[in-house]
Amino acid sequence: MANNSIFRDELPGEKKSIINLLMTGYIVVISCLGYAAFFLYVQLGQVERIVGTMNTETLEPKQLELLKDRVTRSAGQLKNEMLGMAVFGTIICVIGGLYTISMVIRPLKKLVQFAEEDGKTELPEIKSNTELKQLATAIAVLTEKLNQEKSKEIT
Repeated sequence: MANNSIFRDELPGEKKSIINLLMTGYIVVISCLGYAAFFLYVQLGQVERIVGTMNTETLEPKQLELLKDRVTRSAGQLKNEMLGMAVFGTIICVIGGLYTISMVIRPLKKLVQFAEEDGKTELPEIKSNTELKQLATAIAVLTEKLNQEKSKEIT
């Protein structure tokens, strides 16, 4: 790729790409779902092991009580895990939503407003070094070129 002046070099440790951030979010969600599936698998395996050792012909009240206790405990643990994951997921969603609003939606609205005004106002400042900053810089360069061409046509 040719060296293009609108693309700033990435600073060490800087999260440059919105796509990278979104992919990180997807990885976190998939990891949480994998954890939930594994936890459910373990809990159901324990219940299956207890049920498998029982003889239905000679089922004693003690065995029945053990099964009831284990199923109740497993269901409670699973409910607590799911509740924790729901709270964690909700917090992550709220943070992601606020981040999306501040880092994507607001700058895009500013760029649309700038474009609708045909570049007669000042280009909005995009503070982050993401694809939106690159788009804003490209729009500024394009607007400048168009204004130069208009001024050449007039003269």
